Amino acid sequence: METLGSQLSRYGAIANPLPVAPSAKVFFVLNSSNANFAGLQNEFPVDKDGVVRVHTTIDAAIGSCVANRGDVIYVMPGHTEAVISATSLVCDVAGVTIQGLGDGSQRPTITLSTSTAATIPVSASSVSIRNVIIDATGIDAIVAAITPTASNFTLQNCAVRLATASAQATLGILTTAAAGRMKLIDNEFMGSADAGTATAVRIVGGDEHQIRGNRFYGAYTTTLGAIENNTTACLRVTVDSNIIENATASSTKAMVFAAGSTGTISNNRMQILSGTAPITGAAMSWAGNNYYAAALGTAGTLI
Repeated sequence: METLGSQLSRYGAIANPLPVAPSAKVFFVLNSSNANFAGLQNEFPVDKDGVVRVHTTIDAAIGSCVANRGDVIYVMPGHTEAVISATSLVCDVAGVTIQGLGDGSQRPTITLSTSTAATIPVSASSVSIRNVIIDATGIDAIVAAITPTASNFTLQNCAVRLATASAQATLGILTTAAAGRMKLIDNEFMGSADAGTATAVRIVGGDEHQIRGNRFYGAYTTTLGAIENNTTACLRVTVDSNIIENATASSTKAMVFAAGSTGTISNNRMQILSGTAPITGAAMSWAGNNYYAAALGTAGTLI
C-alpha cells in the first residue's frame, strides 16, 4: 500500500510534514486557474479505484476522503474559496486534516459571504484545520464563522478575520455540547475597533477544551470578552498563554465562564478598558501569572 511519504515524493516532497497512518491518502486543492493545476493532475491522476486526488474546492476533497483513515488535504498557497451558505464547505468526514500551505497572506483563504447563515460546519469528529485564513467579513453579520458540533475539533495556526468597518461577524466559533475536547491553538482572531462581534469564541458545553497561545483583538461585548461560555457549563477546560484585547470602550471582560465550569486559567495577558475583574469563572482555577490592564498605556496587574 502506498504510504504518505511515497505519495508526496512524487510531488517533490522529501519528508512527511504530518504524522499520519500509512494507509492515509493525500489530496490536493487549488483553483483550476492556477498554473500548477494541470501538472498536479498529471502527478496525481485518478486512482485505479476511481478516487480523484486533485480538487478545486476543499469540500470536494473532503468528499473523496474516508472516515478515520487519517486522510490529509493539502490546500495550495494562494488558493481562494467562497463559502456562501451552511452547505458550501462541510467537514463531515471523521479524522480528516485540512492543511494549508504557505505563509502569511499566501495561506489559503476561505471567505464567507452572500448569506449571514454562511458557516463552516464541523459535524464529524477529529477534524483538524491548520494554517488557513478564514475571512468572515464578506458580508455583514455572519452568525458564526465555524460551527463545531462533534468532538475533538482542532483549529491551529489560522487567521480568523471577524470585523472591518463595513462588516462584522457576530461570532467566530459557536459550539454545541457535543463538541467536546476542542483545541484552539496558536490562532489569531482579529477584528477592528468597530462594534458588531459579540465574542470570538462561544462555547456551549462540552468538556476538556484547550485554548492555548491565541491572539484575540476585537470590539467585543463589554460584558463578554473574547471567550464566552454560556448556557451549559464545561469541565476541565484549559485557557493558557493567550493575548486578549477587548477594544470596546468601557469593556470590563476578557473571558466569561458559566458558574459551574471548571478548569485552569493561566499565563494570559488581557486588555480591558474598565474595571478590575477581566475574568468571570467562579469555579475555575486561576492558576497564576494572569495579567490585565484596564486602560491603554498602563502596566499590567497580576490577578
